[in-house]
Amino acid sequence: MFVLNRKSDSYLYEQLYEQLKQQILSGNMKAGQRLPATRELAAEYQISRNTVINAYYQLEIEGYIKPVTGSGYYVEHLPLTKVSIPKPTFFPYDSESTDMTYDYIFSYGDLDYNCYNSKAWRKCMLDAYDTLSLKDNAAYEESQGISNLRRILSSYLYLSRGVKCSAEQIIFTSGHQQSLNIIANLFSYTDWNFAMEDPGYNGTRHTMKQNHFHITPIPVENDGISIKELQNLFQTLLYVTPSHQFPMGSVLSITKRLQLLEWAEKNNGYIIEDDYDSELRYHNRPIPSLQSIDSGNRTIYLGTFSKSLSPDLRIAYIVLPMPLWASYREKYLYVNCTVPTLLQLTLTKYMESGEYQRHLNAMRTHYRKKHDYIRKYVADYLSDKAALLGEDSGLHFVLSIQTRSNQTELIDVFARNKIQIYPTEPFWINKALCPSNQLLLGFSAIPMKQLPDAMGCLSEVIHTQLK
Repeated sequence: MFVLNRKSDSYLYEQLYEQLKQQILSGNMKAGQRLPATRELAAEYQISRNTVINAYYQLEIEGYIKPVTGSGYYVEHLPLTKVSIPKPTFFPYDSESTDMTYDYIFSYGDLDYNCYNSKAWRKCMLDAYDTLSLKDNAAYEESQGISNLRRILSSYLYLSRGVKCSAEQIIFTSGHQQSLNIIANLFSYTDWNFAMEDPGYNGTRHTMKQNHFHITPIPVENDGISIKELQNLFQTLLYVTPSHQFPMGSVLSITKRLQLLEWAEKNNGYIIEDDYDSELRYHNRPIPSLQSIDSGNRTIYLGTFSKSLSPDLRIAYIVLPMPLWASYREKYLYVNCTVPTLLQLTLTKYMESGEYQRHLNAMRTHYRKKHDYIRKYVADYLSDKAALLGEDSGLHFVLSIQTRSNQTELIDVFARNKIQIYPTEPFWINKALCPSNQLLLGFSAIPMKQLPDAMGCLSEVIHTQLK
């Protein structure tokens, strides 16, 4: 059995590789023993097959296992001395932190529809392999990412989000955390404040704390972040999710958007706009980005392919305003791009061919069906007991339940009924303000065919077992 922690800073394939290696070194996996097939292991642990392949590949090149054509992977014969296997660290509310098994997991962030479903993506990757094989040598690419990919992305962002930028302003990173680390390095924590929505994405909070910034919480209202609470903040980095506030789902009104930009110019602030799931709007027109109406170059735009392609690709990007460019070049002149060239070339071909847009359209249709099913189910069968917040976009709802139970009690009741659902409390800085009757209901990982049974079970628990 393996324990894979999706909230860890370590990639899933690294965790799997380390645990397999320890099993081999300890003698628990014997020489000549066949490893599970990559598809079987991926299905069992609800991870991508690519994650398993990467772990096996690392074990193979280090000599722990060997492939046998047509048969699979086998443990090599090694002169082993038994070593102790460290116990994994467990985290509260982590789906891997207990031996509990669930019939239905309402997780947020895992995708049952992703680029690995696409034959076109696999073809683009093979084409990228061919491109690399024709080169005279393997070399480091441009530090910000391949220029052609940045050019394509700048055009795409303008057409889809109204983002105004040149290819030179785009920096590819290996995920949201690295994007924030780069931004943190451009500003001194001794001279700059950091503020963010409350509730807001806890990954952002933890990353900026690691960079020694003091975190100032700003309340979220029905139409987005409170402008009034910002007025006394000067020289501040403000992190917001204006097009789909995480986790509550509100949309920042145009009045507040203009007020936010006015505040940044007057108070020497910068706005970090996280547009994390902008592609996934289901019934309304796409909302232009905050950056698109910023004439003062005060918005740092963050994007990612985690929701539109797959989270384990680790491809994200920053659009840096020109006033920060000199500082970036000074600090990152000799830093290499952390996104593998193979993935950059694959994505370049995927976007150039029009396949990315076709994938987005199909993905949007897929998740809209789930979104609409849940919304209708709650309206038809749970309207007297529960309500959904944050509709019409994204991959989750906030489920507000009429109950006297708190979040811990609610999660325990659902767990006893083989349902895993998640608290909203970790997203709050001011924990005392967190409503005790709200839970995060993600739907991106549950197959559509399981959704009727999953919602039926959820409904039965709410109607019969909650106080």
